[in-house]
Amino acid sequence: MTGKKEKTISGAMYSAPNLEHNLRTHIPPNSVEERRHLNMVYTDDWGITLQQVYEKLFAEHYRVWREREIKKGRGKRFPPTYYEKIEQDKQKHLCYEIIWQIGDMRDTGFVYTPEDANRAQDLLDEFAKYLLELPEVCVVTEKELNDPDWKPPFEAGLIVHHMVYHGDENSPHIHMTYIPYTTNSSKGAPVQNAFAQTFKDLGYPTTMKQAVTETGDLVWQKDEDGNLKPQMKRDRYGGADWVETQKAVLQEMMLKEFGWERFYKGSNPRGNLTLSDYRREKAAEMAKEEERKLEDIKDKVTAGKATIQAQAEQMEAILESLDKGAEAERQLSVRITDKNAELNDVLQDLTDKKSEVREQERKLTLIKEDVDETIQKAQFAEELIDYFKNTNSGEREKAYFEKMLDLKYENECLKRENEVLKAENRSLKAKLEKAYDFMRQFTINGMNMLEHFLRSIGEWIQQKVAGMSR
Repeated sequence: MTGKKEKTISGAMYSAPNLEHNLRTHIPPNSVEERRHLNMVYTDDWGITLQQVYEKLFAEHYRVWREREIKKGRGKRFPPTYYEKIEQDKQKHLCYEIIWQIGDMRDTGFVYTPEDANRAQDLLDEFAKYLLELPEVCVVTEKELNDPDWKPPFEAGLIVHHMVYHGDENSPHIHMTYIPYTTNSSKGAPVQNAFAQTFKDLGYPTTMKQAVTETGDLVWQKDEDGNLKPQMKRDRYGGADWVETQKAVLQEMMLKEFGWERFYKGSNPRGNLTLSDYRREKAAEMAKEEERKLEDIKDKVTAGKATIQAQAEQMEAILESLDKGAEAERQLSVRITDKNAELNDVLQDLTDKKSEVREQERKLTLIKEDVDETIQKAQFAEELIDYFKNTNSGEREKAYFEKMLDLKYENECLKRENEVLKAENRSLKAKLEKAYDFMRQFTINGMNMLEHFLRSIGEWIQQKVAGMSR
């Protein structure tokens, strides 16, 4: 800094002003009650609502345009009032705001530098009156609202809803809330709230130009169809240029009144550059930044392609492994089928062997029964001979008859017992088949329980047959 005092000049533009804060219907935490009497309202009838202003400025023009669109079959999709239309618009706002300030809370604040703050307060008061006298600025009051023939005194300008000065916060500053107004809209109703068009009509157009790199090369981008088109960047911003013009006026007033020079710092350090030159430099920087972002995106895309390729190769390897696994599973299934066939053959052989063993058992049983019967008959004959050898013929016939009756009775008893044993045998066979079915459901050492049991029985029978042969 030089030996003279230097102060920044702010003209911050906002698209969502806090009306309750500005008009002090809500007191902020940093408001100092002892200085609240310093606050000023420069606009009369500031209680007028935005709806009332919109009704006065835009309602009739919007109604005529909407009815014309309805006749064309497309107007019903628009809200019934222009206020509602702007309220629902994603790009436009009901009103905008500019905050004018000299210095900051340290070099021009009421706490740290109260003398400079008081001087800035006087200068801002003079500047506020200057703004309200501009030919492109007007205020709507109750008088204008009640005059059916009134309309703004210009084709385009700023309709100030309210302008207030705050001296109860850390630094003195002005809130200027306005609605951009133009009668030259090419789309929609002719009279609209159109920000860029309004400042263009005032001689401050918003222009675009193709971005360039640091080396001066033009920047291109691809559209949805893959065709190259210029990457456009804002070259001039009409609203900011209008604000800069007013800041230049405040700069002259500040230098003339107090000898304060303007100091550039912060996010807009353009020094002695003209606004247009500074904005060209900023556009080039933004283009360079966009180019860097594009390169980052390209790098990410390349890395993503590599990752996708690696994942594709990994997927192919997995699919190949799955194919090999499926082939191995198929071969194993064939082997299992073959082994099952072999097992069925073995089981059939076992069944045949079991039948042969049963047949041998049956024959052995018959032979044993024949032997037992022969022995019993021989013993019986010996008993008869011993019984009758000392008796006469009459007694012998009687004894024969009684003996035959006893034998006949015993024979009948044996037949009945045999039938009972056969019935029991059938019942046991049925139970045995159920037991076989149950045993088939379980496995022991890779063999179901029935097979294991039959194998054990076969070994036992072989041992018995071998023992009998000895």
